[in-house]
Amino acid sequence: MNVTTCLACAAVLGACSSPPKKHMTQQEMIAADPLPLAKGASWTYNATIKRFDADAEKEITRNLTWVTEVVDARAGNGVTAFRIKGWPTDLVEFEHSPVASERTILRSGNSFLFGETPEPTLDGAQGWFSWPVIDGQRICPSAESVYCWQVSAVETGYALSYYTGPDEQTFELEPGTGVARFHYAHHGTTNEVEAKLVSFAKGGKH
Repeated sequence: MNVTTCLACAAVLGACSSPPKKHMTQQEMIAADPLPLAKGASWTYNATIKRFDADAEKEITRNLTWVTEVVDARAGNGVTAFRIKGWPTDLVEFEHSPVASERTILRSGNSFLFGETPEPTLDGAQGWFSWPVIDGQRICPSAESVYCWQVSAVETGYALSYYTGPDEQTFELEPGTGVARFHYAHHGTTNEVEAKLVSFAKGGKH
């Protein structure tokens, strides 16, 4: 499965009066960590959720602050399992308020996968992407996969988009920072999520 890159820094950070970020060269981007996971690391997003409320019989929009954090890291056999609380996809499934669940992201060298358990094992893991990625690349979780991640270059990194019949999701990855934008949209009844990064705090050594 593939990942996506970051959003325009001026739009995201300008409101905080931060200086514009220096654009990395292709070589700098490849050398940077696309998803700097470490215990204690956290990403704070401004999220907008649009959803059709059946009870109110109308579309509603909600804005909230969302935090994604690495709560644990375990290493073994060349694999590190990072336990993530509040992965952006948690914003998609909600009734009244999104709930931050926990999931595992595995790192093996420069490959990232979604783990089946909190343990550092590739057994049952679902592939996501291997760094570096290439503009136009198609990354499939397995040889039998009907749907695959599509890679596209964006201003500050790469966008990894996953399209199925009913919905689509995109992760924008900014090397050195991680997921800078997440977008989800359901085709049909309105259910759309837009999460933009406003701050990133590095974690400790893992």
